[in-house]
Amino acid sequence: MGKYVLLILLSMGFYAAEGQVTTISINKENFQSSGFPFKGKRVLQVERIQTPKEDNYIVFSKEERGADPDKLYVQQFQQIDGMWQLVADELISEEGIVTSIWESRKAFFDADKDGKLDALFIYSRHPKDDLKKQLSCIGLVLYKNKFYRLRAEEADGYSQTTFSDNYASLPIEVRENVERYWNNLDKR
Repeated sequence: MGKYVLLILLSMGFYAAEGQVTTISINKENFQSSGFPFKGKRVLQVERIQTPKEDNYIVFSKEERGADPDKLYVQQFQQIDGMWQLVADELISEEGIVTSIWESRKAFFDADKDGKLDALFIYSRHPKDDLKKQLSCIGLVLYKNKFYRLRAEEADGYSQTTFSDNYASLPIEVRENVERYWNNLDKR
């Protein structure tokens, strides 16, 4: 009987470890001066996220302050065979728009229990001549090295959410996790 209890407890421990997502605090200034090959000149946000099957850096960076047009680079690096390799890369830039990341608004999870990172980051759009005015709130989903989006507009009081064309291809458990966070987010 004791062997079976031990076997069940070990199985539960392995199952729990399979879904674990660990974040490691990274100093932006140290990372920026480290020589790591990210785009941009200044790091706005950097996350090191480990899962049972991956070791990731997610880097948000921009050019110098006041660069026109404003460019937000979002990059995912994974450690593969002992080397950091770029596995996802996104440039966010619109004429006349400045993007602002919400560094404290993010979520890391493994909704589909595959041992790999699922992530949600929030950023907003502002007219370059009035940075205090927010035009939109965007949820940027990272899943299997691809980006997906949710978006709400200030013009309608953030009451409607639109989705990127590829959003529906996300697994239901990932969408449910993302939308639960999104629906509870103060988008203003």
